[in-house]
Amino acid sequence: MKAAVRVLSIAAILALVMGILGSGAVFASARTANWVVSVTYQNVGTGPATIVVDFYPEGNGTPINFNPLGTGNTLAAGAGTSFFIGNVSGLPASFRGSAVMSSDQPLVATVVQFSNDAGFKMRMLSNGFQSTDGSNQVLVATALLNKFSRTTVFSIQNTESQDVKATVKLYDADHNGNMAASKDWVIPAGSSKYIEMDNAALTGLPSSTTTFNGSAIVTAVMNSDGTTAAKVVAAASEMYTNKNVAANFEGMPLSRASNTMNMATGLCQKFGLDSFYAVQNASLTTSAQISVKYYDTNGAEFANDPATGTYTIGPGQKQSITTCNAKPKAAGATMVGFTGSAVITSVGAPIVAIGKAQGSAGAGPATADVFTAFLGEPNGYSKLGLPFVRWANDANYNAATNMGSKQRTALAIQNLDGTSIKVNVQYFGKDGGSPLGTETLTIPPRAKANSSPSTAGVLGTTGENSGEFGYYTDGKFGGGVVIQADASNPNAHFIAISRVQNPGAGEDYNGLSVP
Repeated sequence: MKAAVRVLSIAAILALVMGILGSGAVFASARTANWVVSVTYQNVGTGPATIVVDFYPEGNGTPINFNPLGTGNTLAAGAGTSFFIGNVSGLPASFRGSAVMSSDQPLVATVVQFSNDAGFKMRMLSNGFQSTDGSNQVLVATALLNKFSRTTVFSIQNTESQDVKATVKLYDADHNGNMAASKDWVIPAGSSKYIEMDNAALTGLPSSTTTFNGSAIVTAVMNSDGTTAAKVVAAASEMYTNKNVAANFEGMPLSRASNTMNMATGLCQKFGLDSFYAVQNASLTTSAQISVKYYDTNGAEFANDPATGTYTIGPGQKQSITTCNAKPKAAGATMVGFTGSAVITSVGAPIVAIGKAQGSAGAGPATADVFTAFLGEPNGYSKLGLPFVRWANDANYNAATNMGSKQRTALAIQNLDGTSIKVNVQYFGKDGGSPLGTETLTIPPRAKANSSPSTAGVLGTTGENSGEFGYYTDGKFGGGVVIQADASNPNAHFIAISRVQNPGAGEDYNGLSVP
């Protein structure tokens, strides 16, 4: 039986618009950049994997077939690799759409979206979906139009074998959370529809709308009868309109909404970063009352937001949370310098949440354009896969010419249990087989711990990849991680996010459940 991985938004090729300001500076915008994609994937099964990919142009249910490994080749257990869609025969330079990867072994995949335009360091990251992730209701926790100098583009992919009708509803956080627009789209099997928040014809917002700050809910039915529930998935890009910075995140199916959301990272002026959460009410009818608790790296409750009471979020609406605004429990304590994790609790309707981390004001050039997005998680897992893990050596990482092509990955792993747990972080190279090394971590209750190729001792020792992980002397790439509960606590629950960073830019993605 083949397991399908749905990969969204695999190419968003946009025209580059450059305006010359009065000062003679070049006006840069992630929204108008040319974007291309590599798909990084890892075999997390026990045997060699045969893999095929079907690409679907936007609005077209006829697939373009691709064998990323070449005829007759397989991917070894544990091995990770990637393909660049610019090398896929049959895809035009203007391709925009979706894809379905199929494998006879369990597979995890992360989309790496980047721009070769001058001045870009970003590697926007989002995960592929398993077939079971499709839902007749998908939540996009934040959707912006020229708000905070950012605009959102999100895509909806049909995971059914026939046409579906998807309804996109937008809720306006700046106007009492009222529903501001509703628009229907028919999407062919396997294909996708892109919703550009700055295009009124696609959003249904009044053409006079110049800014929007809110959230979106997508519902779907079979187009054949207009009533039978249908399954879709969604992913989003949030792009600055005034600089070369952007981030990707996935839409959340209703099945992942919960009265508890765990956020693996909380920061306030730590490592040059602050964190923020967008919390969305997943219900179409019932309000949610939410509160946030922050835990330090020892698992102790450190701060609350709000200090007293709760925030009330109406149906479909969102609430924005800033970690630095939380109130520490201890008298005289400050949030400045905080690093830890958070738990968001809802009374009433279930919720979903998106976390973001970005450079603190005045933090300096190393994190000035770091802008990340990651998902809140309702439940923990006992095994996770992270297919895109890299570590550049000092010379390559700090080189003036390093415009994002050489990165470093650090993992944040949050214990969701009420007791300490032990996890094994296994690092695999491009050829799979046995792990190159394993880092074992003991994590206190509700606390987080960190791992990296450097701390795990898996860096290369010879050749041009000396001091590196995931980069090879033959020019190939590939390195992934599997995090597994130790045999001493096989049912331990944890979550993880991966931060992929180079000086001046960075992005996050969530660890993926492994069966």
